[in-house]
Amino acid sequence: MGGQFAFLVTQITFKPQPLNPSVRLDQQTAIITGSNVGIGLETARQLASHGVSRIILGVRDINKGNAAKDDLKKSNPNCDFQVWELHQDSHDSIIAFAEKAKSLERLDVVLLNAAVKQLKWTASPCGHEENVQVNHLGTALLSLLLLPLLKSTSEQTGKPGRLTITTSEVHFWTPFKEKAAPNILERMDQKDSFGDDMERYNTSKLLVVLWFRELASKVDAKEVIINAPNPGFVASQFHRHHSSAGFKLLTKLLAWTPTQGAYFLTDAAVTKQAESHGAYIQEQKITPPSKFVLSTEGKQVQKKLWDETIALFKKEAPTANIDSTLL
Repeated sequence: MGGQFAFLVTQITFKPQPLNPSVRLDQQTAIITGSNVGIGLETARQLASHGVSRIILGVRDINKGNAAKDDLKKSNPNCDFQVWELHQDSHDSIIAFAEKAKSLERLDVVLLNAAVKQLKWTASPCGHEENVQVNHLGTALLSLLLLPLLKSTSEQTGKPGRLTITTSEVHFWTPFKEKAAPNILERMDQKDSFGDDMERYNTSKLLVVLWFRELASKVDAKEVIINAPNPGFVASQFHRHHSSAGFKLLTKLLAWTPTQGAYFLTDAAVTKQAESHGAYIQEQKITPPSKFVLSTEGKQVQKKLWDETIALFKKEAPTANIDSTLL
């Protein structure tokens, strides 16, 4: 799996399946980031339809988040939807979001779905390249800060919490030129490393895979099940930077709907159990990630990326108190 031909075959032939109608998630609380549009919005709708009592919509734009909330309430009036501001290009915003989450009585499910796809070099307010900041660093920091809350709820309920991080098949497709750099993250902050078209986005999704696998190795699946589904190619605003007629035609012919894309996330966060801990999930089944990820070099880079990321957070976000999150 993972080649571009296999991608085309999957998009044409695979039919994603929704949660079993009998699944009930009553009394549970979920956080979903990137949830005002696309698969994040539809994931919220699907979880609410299965009885989740409270869903926190982590969004950049409060007005758009409130519009999403109004839409969701039409079909799920009994769910408590809350709109919380979250900017994954800001360490301070992420820390504030996680601090607010401490006020929740329980936290059962976290779906980290927020992402960007910048095709041209863009620096984030933190000074890091935008794809790396939002897709890797922002996701990594939030995953660490919400982990203790998931563990705490697990102690109360006797069931493992769920941390599901959206990734992509494109992690197979990157040359990852920066992997041999003395410091990978510092190299990716240098403009001449950016590459062409989707290369940096693809690499950022590889970083996500490396991160969640290392995180899962440090967490007991009895406390929190951590996995990462690939929702495939979905027609949504996420691809707005692609304006060519060819891409629009490809979208029309191959892309799944946001509802179908959300099936992958709800499957990973609800149906998949301890066997999926640390697993990449494609076509709604546990699937090996790229050969690089599984290689000796990949495993070494995975640990190196972890160390660099933790060191960066300690330097740039000291108030996050990272050392306490994995205790």
